[in-house]
Amino acid sequence: MTLPKPVLVEPVKIFPDCVYRTTLSYALFGYGAEQTRKKIRTGELPPPFQSTPTAGFEVWTGQQILDVRAEQQKAAALKLEAARKNPPQQKAAFAAVKDKPRIRKLKLRPPVAKARQRESA
Repeated sequence: MTLPKPVLVEPVKIFPDCVYRTTLSYALFGYGAEQTRKKIRTGELPPPFQSTPTAGFEVWTGQQILDVRAEQQKAAALKLEAARKNPPQQKAAFAAVKDKPRIRKLKLRPPVAKARQRESA
């Protein structure tokens, strides 16, 4: 059974001294449950912790979330700067393909023996 798609909510104001459940990851980072677990395993998101030893859920501190968001903003700025320095080269690639002569597709024909069998039948 598939899970219902989470509803986008307005950006949440994050307070550094509060804790936020990992189930809020869609509102905090825009990642679903499985993507959040994957990013925690790869180290892209900080590892959550249990607020109490008997708690059945995990949380992040607000400062952890703010740090991740700051890193994401830096990465986005670097990516944008790189894209501005190196514009896409698609136009040149299309021009090279456009100048090449086109090859016509050949229609497959049955072997000669089968064609003769069809004529005699």
